[in-house]
Amino acid sequence: MQQQINSQIEGEFTGYNDGAIFKLTNGQVWQQSVYKYKYHYAYRPKVRIYPSDSGSYFMEVDGVSDPVAVQQVTLATEGQIKSDFNGYKQGEKFQFQNGQTWEQTENKYMYHYAHMPHAVVIDGINGFQIQVDGMEESVKVRRI
Repeated sequence: MQQQINSQIEGEFTGYNDGAIFKLTNGQVWQQSVYKYKYHYAYRPKVRIYPSDSGSYFMEVDGVSDPVAVQQVTLATEGQIKSDFNGYKQGEKFQFQNGQTWEQTENKYMYHYAHMPHAVVIDGINGFQIQVDGMEESVKVRRI
């Protein structure tokens, strides 16, 4: 059985949400695998990820009383979005400074303005998803 992982969440933590993505300071990326919503704000909180007897993993976050089920996922890309960000809407294109462009494929609308925010794209539980700093949710994307 794999030992537990002790690390910190990179940047802001805003709690648990459906499919939330957690990038750790050790370079690993984990995604919430079961629905649980709990708001809690913390900057770079310590986390402990441990295996259960059934082979799944749970994550405990400092200051949050309940652990949440998580799954390790693959980081596809991360960096700064090249221009202004106006939130999520189907068909929206996200161009990264590294030259990669990703298009939102999910019909989800959420407005949030940010100038050149940091974002991560993962190959996660439901395929490729983008998580943009300042947004509580992620959306499905494809590379174009």
